[in-house]
Amino acid sequence: MSQQGPDARPVASEVLKGEEGASWMRALQACGGLTDGILAVTHPAQYRAGFDAQIKMSMRASELRPYISQWPFAYTAVQVMVNRLTIHHRDKTGRPGWFDLLLSFGTYGDTAVVAFRNLGASVPYGTGSVVMVNSRVVIHAVPEVPPDRICYAFFMSDVAHEWLGIEDPGWSKVGDRRRGE
Repeated sequence: MSQQGPDARPVASEVLKGEEGASWMRALQACGGLTDGILAVTHPAQYRAGFDAQIKMSMRASELRPYISQWPFAYTAVQVMVNRLTIHHRDKTGRPGWFDLLLSFGTYGDTAVVAFRNLGASVPYGTGSVVMVNSRVVIHAVPEVPPDRICYAFFMSDVAHEWLGIEDPGWSKVGDRRRGE
C-alpha cells in the first residue's frame, strides 16, 4: 500500500494489482511468517499495531480489502532493493521506537556488512541475514558488494498509522517480551 501525505487516502501499489501481485503475496506467505515471528518477539506492541492497522484499513478503505486479505506481513510496507549500495542515512517513514527488518538474498560475499555510523558498529550481512534496525534513529548503510543481491526492507508507515488513528506502540521493552512466571 502507499500513501502520499498525511491526509491522503492510502491506495494499493500498482505492483500489487493483478495476478502478478497476488502471486508475489502468495509466494511470500512463509517469509511473512518468519518476519512476523521475529517482530512479535522483538517488539510485540509494534507487531500488534501492524495488524491493528490492517484491520482498520480494511474498514476505512474497503477497496483495499482484497489486497489486505492477501498481505503476508504485519509490516505495512516492503521495499525491494536490487544490487544497490546504500549510503549512510536515516529513514523518515517510521516512528522513533519502531524496528525495520532487512532481509538479504544473493551473492553478498564474505565482506558484506550493515554499518551503523552513530553506533560505531557494523554487523555481517551475508545472504540470508536478518537485521532489525531502528532506522529512524540509527544511521545505517550497506557499502558496495558484489552484484546479484536483493534486500527486502520491511517497515511500517507512520503516515498510514496516523491516518488510521493507531496509537504509537512506543519503544520495545524487555518486560514486553517476558513470559509470565
